[in-house]
Amino acid sequence: MTMPRSKLIAVHALAFLMLLMTWACGEAIKSEAGTPFVALYYVLHIFPGSIIFILILFEWLERNQEKLVHTPDTPTHLWVNRKLHRAYYLILLALPITGIAVFFDLMTSRPFYQLHSLLFTLLLALVVVNLCSMAVAKFKQKKSLT
Repeated sequence: MTMPRSKLIAVHALAFLMLLMTWACGEAIKSEAGTPFVALYYVLHIFPGSIIFILILFEWLERNQEKLVHTPDTPTHLWVNRKLHRAYYLILLALPITGIAVFFDLMTSRPFYQLHSLLFTLLLALVVVNLCSMAVAKFKQKKSLT
């Protein structure tokens, strides 16, 4: 079952905005450390992050139930897209765990904070790879039609 294009774009735009809000508030936590506003940014960071985690968890469980069905061969750009989304899911499932670990990170080098930050940066890099892959596929498709 495929989703209408406008609905697909809306879902991706909403997910992007939630990730952007989570990231912006996470960055603000560092700059507001030691002020009363840090609590507000923690809430604004954790709330959308939790929503994303729950949605991804349900999506992951739904997709794993469909593994019993054989999917036909798909074009390369869709194969890349599917693999990248799998990586997104794994990263988005790991981010809350590393985020919780940051609270208990007592070492000076802050390895859990660094891991949490690295995972989110990796997520953003994979999104860029996905966008490039889809843009190249659209360009090839448009070129083959002319």
